[in-house]
Amino acid sequence: MTVTGLLFVIGFFAGLGLAVVRNPMYGLFTYVAVFYLHPPSRWWGHFLPDLRWSLLAAAVTLLVALRYRSPEPRPSWISTTPARLLLVYTLWLWIQSFWAIDQAQHLECCILFTKYLAVFYMVYHLIDSPEKARAFLFVHLAGCLYLGTIAYSTGGGAGGRLDGVGGPGIDDSNTLGMQMGTAAAVGLALMIMETRWWMGFCAVASAFALNTLVMTGSRGAFLALLAGGLTLVYLHAKRYRKKFVVIGVVGVLAFGAVASQQFWERMNTLHAVVDENEQLEDSAESRIVIAKAQLEMAKGNPAGYGHRGTEALSARYMDRKWLTESGARSSHNTFLTALVEQGIAGAVMYLAFVAWGIRSMLRIRPILNNAETATIGMYAAAAMSGLAVVLVAGEFADFLKVEVQIWLAALVASLFQCAQAWQERTSAAISSGSPAGGAVGTAQWKPAYKSEAARNDAARSLGSAMSGNDRGKPI
Repeated sequence: MTVTGLLFVIGFFAGLGLAVVRNPMYGLFTYVAVFYLHPPSRWWGHFLPDLRWSLLAAAVTLLVALRYRSPEPRPSWISTTPARLLLVYTLWLWIQSFWAIDQAQHLECCILFTKYLAVFYMVYHLIDSPEKARAFLFVHLAGCLYLGTIAYSTGGGAGGRLDGVGGPGIDDSNTLGMQMGTAAAVGLALMIMETRWWMGFCAVASAFALNTLVMTGSRGAFLALLAGGLTLVYLHAKRYRKKFVVIGVVGVLAFGAVASQQFWERMNTLHAVVDENEQLEDSAESRIVIAKAQLEMAKGNPAGYGHRGTEALSARYMDRKWLTESGARSSHNTFLTALVEQGIAGAVMYLAFVAWGIRSMLRIRPILNNAETATIGMYAAAAMSGLAVVLVAGEFADFLKVEVQIWLAALVASLFQCAQAWQERTSAAISSGSPAGGAVGTAQWKPAYKSEAARNDAARSLGSAMSGNDRGKPI
């Protein structure tokens, strides 16, 4: 066993031990760390026993999470919109097992989404304060920094595109680029709120994330990164505006510094997609061909063909020149994946998830504009910007199964409950005539109002803006 491997084993069992005796959040951190470290993919991990590290971390964390009780009552995880959609989608996958074309691949997908239900529960249930949300986002950022250092040390990949750096599910260039895009967006949001050392850490992690995204040469990830940045432009607290502008400008300049000529040449091929006078390159043209074939596939079975149905049917609907050496071609669009493989029901559920994301963006604004919940709002904005990266990148690749979207969706839903808790506590204080309760617990909060009257007005405004008929309900 190598020294690195030994340190991993010590840290792994220490994290699970702390989860059992102190707080289950340590187990959640350990699970995310294993996701990024993934010993079987590293040279130092080849000397370790195959303990199914990720599964073991998830199982222990889930068991201790079931015993955890939040200090403040909150709606059940399954009452939230993304959790319900995830549950129905998973049940539909299991039902499809009766007619799925590729039974082995479909069963694997069913098991994966069942695990995602547990992951959503753990993130939503355990992250019940802004401090925990902040810590979780930092762990995500640290994991991407680790992958970024590995990518930097490789110097690039075959054909000029980086592959094989991430673990299972994030090892290809497009998915790795998307994952790094979420880190860059989250890092920018955290930099706005942090000072000194933590701000420096975010800057370094974001720089490595941007560099890795450039090395992947993923056009979809690049456009998704722009979408994540625009999401933060829309979702940032007024109190942080000046800092946001400064950091944003520095971030754009930093990206321009790390972006190579080869990267920009690849990005310039995007012109051909919107200019009918330019000839599409094979990679871009193949996506159009695949999309047309998928629409034809969808007509044949409204109930869906099951996981990897697109790949199984591609030879029937596409010319041989567009297929890979194996004689098949997989999907390159998340919505079309859901449509073909899970049918009309899958497409509707995917669109419902996107609609929830858009609605969540609108509901984050009043949280940001309330002085005492602005920090909660910024953490929600960070998670939402990362989720925007995943959704936009999914228009250019199949990201139906990526795990980071489960983390971020659960985090957004949880942070809404933190804001709702503050509003309800303050409203109760107003009704009783006592001084309004303090802001939702976090050491970073500072007094934001000159008088109780101003604070009470803000609480009423937040309660009204956060939904009228939806007040008190989970998002």
